[in-house]
Amino acid sequence: MSKTMLASALLCGSALAMTGCQTVEGQMHTGNPVNQPALKSTIKAVTGNKSEVGQIFLRPVNGGVQVYGKLMNLQPGKTVALHIHETGSCANMGKAAGGHFNPDNKPHSHPDDMNGHAGDLPNLTADANGVATINYVNKKISTADVGKYSVNRRAFIVHSGTDDYKSQPAGNSGERVACGIIEKT
Repeated sequence: MSKTMLASALLCGSALAMTGCQTVEGQMHTGNPVNQPALKSTIKAVTGNKSEVGQIFLRPVNGGVQVYGKLMNLQPGKTVALHIHETGSCANMGKAAGGHFNPDNKPHSHPDDMNGHAGDLPNLTADANGVATINYVNKKISTADVGKYSVNRRAFIVHSGTDDYKSQPAGNSGERVACGIIEKT
């Protein structure tokens, strides 16, 4: 085999390997699909055997941070609230996570309202199999290691009810039923 052909084969092989490394199983594409998730959270029930409920990933994309993943074993048709909370702890049935992540001290609002909490996210509705997915670009947070808007080492909280997007301070979304610390992948 000539050196040129060998070099071409190695380059093609390297390109394929790199492409394969840049995918995440079940990844939902939006924004810049080559960015791997920077942060990940395994969501677990806060009571009982603390079984895994799902996984959520965060990655920087054009215009914000893509929050994507799924929650499982929910009641089919049930709508629940999901928020990013200020402290990366799931102790005391998720209460140790504190309030919503709100670095600019703004009122609770719809997730698309730039004058609301940075940790506000859309409600999720479970399908007939009890699976709810999220694929949302949050324009108020960062995946940086540190910084005012960084969500690294904070927590996701799943609430038992829906967020009405207006009641203060947390949308009247019910009890905390699941929690996951947001960590580097």
